[in-house]
Amino acid sequence: MNRYIKYLLLIVAIGLVAYKSVYVKKLSEMKVAADEKFDAVAFSKKLWDENLPAKLDSAIDLTTLITLTGTYLGDLSSKYTNALGIGNYRYALIKAEGTVTNITADDITVQIKLGDSLMTAKIATEFIYGNAIRDASALVDVKDFPNTMDLNNISEELNKMVRKSVLPPFKAAVKKGDKVLVTGAIEIHKEHIKWNELEIIPVQLQIVQ
Repeated sequence: MNRYIKYLLLIVAIGLVAYKSVYVKKLSEMKVAADEKFDAVAFSKKLWDENLPAKLDSAIDLTTLITLTGTYLGDLSSKYTNALGIGNYRYALIKAEGTVTNITADDITVQIKLGDSLMTAKIATEFIYGNAIRDASALVDVKDFPNTMDLNNISEELNKMVRKSVLPPFKAAVKKGDKVLVTGAIEIHKEHIKWNELEIIPVQLQIVQ
């Protein structure tokens, strides 16, 4: 008899464990979770409006960065540049003033005074893609975004703001010979830096009077 009682108790115990291991989630709760998914548009707009302006104000002058680093970024990389991942490519927020020497459908070439010489840089005006703005800003921590798609969406939204709000009025007004002030993001290889013909992804553009 005791053996039957033991079997019965064992069956009841197994049943209780199985019951507690089954978690039934209400459909309404699942909908709430789905509705709370990451909003890249709102997040990027907040960065653009509230956080990015201060970063742009403190952007390093391009000629200063060149003077400090020369052809090798080395130990200065973490101070003046940022990258979300491990690798040789890093990103920096820079500002530069130059004279427009050429305008094409894809970019604007500017001549920048560098000490006693001149260098040229290209301001991208058509193909605003990639992660340069996001990474150069140092406002996004990869650890906060386990979903790579969310990171990519942030980049796209920031790029979209440049394409829609920054570039149209500037492109309509700028002409050859104008002096312009650009603040934007650059991509550099920390061991093989090529400063001449550097591409700048603009975030702020101004024609200097």
